[in-house]
Amino acid sequence: MKDITILAVDDIEANRVSLQYLIQEYLENVHLILASSGEEALKITYKEEIDIIILDVQMPGLDGFDTAKYLKSNPRTQNIPIIFLTAAFKKEEFQQKGFQIGAVDYLTKPIENHQFINKLNLYIEVIIKNKQLKAVNDNLYKALQKEIELKEQIQKQQLELIEQSKMAALGEMIGNIAHQWRQPLSLISTCASGIKLNHELGISKEEEVINSLETILKTAQILSETIDNFREYSYKDKLAKFNLSEVINKAIKTREHLINENSIEVITNLDNNIELTNLPNSLVQALVNIIHNSKDALEKIDTKRYIFIESFIDKNNLIVINIKDNAGGIKTEHINKVFEPYFTTKHQAHGIGLGLNITYKIINDSMYGKIKIKNIKYTYQEKIYEGAEVTITLPFKI
Repeated sequence: MKDITILAVDDIEANRVSLQYLIQEYLENVHLILASSGEEALKITYKEEIDIIILDVQMPGLDGFDTAKYLKSNPRTQNIPIIFLTAAFKKEEFQQKGFQIGAVDYLTKPIENHQFINKLNLYIEVIIKNKQLKAVNDNLYKALQKEIELKEQIQKQQLELIEQSKMAALGEMIGNIAHQWRQPLSLISTCASGIKLNHELGISKEEEVINSLETILKTAQILSETIDNFREYSYKDKLAKFNLSEVINKAIKTREHLINENSIEVITNLDNNIELTNLPNSLVQALVNIIHNSKDALEKIDTKRYIFIESFIDKNNLIVINIKDNAGGIKTEHINKVFEPYFTTKHQAHGIGLGLNITYKIINDSMYGKIKIKNIKYTYQEKIYEGAEVTITLPFKI
């Protein structure tokens, strides 16, 4: 803590010398500045940081009261404590006026040394405490500002993550639509080319043209249904009552082409009576992400590939969805990180590690549920399998 600065103002040199002696003799860590007039005192306060002013009342020019009025009218000096000094013969009259102006104390001449020093010590102690409190408040303010800046930075990062998640989800959706459209579009192109070629060769048969056109119409309907399926869970979700089994089957259907291409058998054991009020399309997206993750893991094994999905109500009256595969499980050093953003063990070309993080946010933040993952061993058809099991618990209503 820096020294306390005291400004002593008196037009009589002997009084200034007396004040200087007392303060320097009995007080430590005090920087004393002397002024011989009110005018000089005001100039000093514009240049120096003053903590206490000892001000003589009776001075030529600006007397103590007028000087105090100027000090109290200036925002820079209005909070500086003022101790008035005056001759005893007008004590009561001057004391009342001094307190009205804003003095903190009023002493009479001749000064009683011990009383003066004790009072000055008291004010110095208060000032030091106030400075310490201000320093603490300043530190708290700085800490608060840093916390606000940190929160703003985190919010900015979260917004960036959300945008990246949206772009990743959009890219994946477009890829899946393109994949599902490739074969139907090829069939439409083949039928249309056949009709055109036969017409040009003059060998068109009405029955063949009708059959080809029916195939084109049916295939176009399939393309339309594909768009509807993806649109349902990509748009902003709304709270609704729904059947859990229907949502699970919709998620499986959405990844059916990948499941079939990779020779994966999906085995379900669902309670078809479970109905809940939550976000159905968000749940479809979460389940699709989990199924897709299992598919990626199952691609690495050469044996029979399974995904098991079951639903039931547990003893706490919560809805449980279990999804497990037989891909061998997750490495121990990775299993606690799989829900973190950007964590992935795949090559960069196969994703940026947002799928399970998005799933975690959907289940925990949007649907007020819980999701966890662990490695398990289990038996199916008298064979022992090992893989990862994802468990989702949801309330009946939010």
